[in-house]
Amino acid sequence: MLKIRSSRMLILISFLFAGSMTGMLGCSEPTSATADKSQSTDPGNKIASTAIPTTTPVEAKLTLDDLPGIWLGNAVLDQSKLTQKISSLTPEQQELVLAKATSFLSTIMAVEYKTDGTLENDLEMVSMDGQVMRDGSQGNWRVLESRVDGLVIETSETLPNGTIAKTESFLKFFADGNRFVTAVTLGPDLQDCDAMIVFEKQQLTGLNVAEQNVETEKR
Repeated sequence: MLKIRSSRMLILISFLFAGSMTGMLGCSEPTSATADKSQSTDPGNKIASTAIPTTTPVEAKLTLDDLPGIWLGNAVLDQSKLTQKISSLTPEQQELVLAKATSFLSTIMAVEYKTDGTLENDLEMVSMDGQVMRDGSQGNWRVLESRVDGLVIETSETLPNGTIAKTESFLKFFADGNRFVTAVTLGPDLQDCDAMIVFEKQQLTGLNVAEQNVETEKR
């Protein structure tokens, strides 16, 4: 399954969930997840819309023509696995894991795959201390393999030091061909909760696609 395509986005998310929290991410607990510690720590009371969507085979084999366009993604977790994971933790540990889950679930990601083989992506998420973080990048993409249930693609991005980072990824499509899911690798606290981003194709064109869609999400 697909990892986050931008190396900077990967660093952003892995830094948030993989261990020590310093610098801009801070180490304080977010108000949204820990405002009332007298409430139950059941994630069902604090995290909404965390069900993992089910996919069914697409009607026909996908081609490179199915990918170009703008895709808006939202993060999801398997709520039952998250509940099971925190069941043996102390209340303080539960609050920390739930705060990390809440931060991940705030993720909104927009990607534009262009017909000339280039791509632009933009990500927004709320850190554990309540700060809104944005990141974006540009790169290239190409289809390596077309399967019945999705596409294997290769993306590349030029890093600040001049090196080129390449990632081979699998995009698992829904039957309608207008949505696909990508798996995200998080830190140990959430790595067993089937973290994913579900993308849906948009009818927008142009740059700053995340800004346009973030406003829609907030309404």
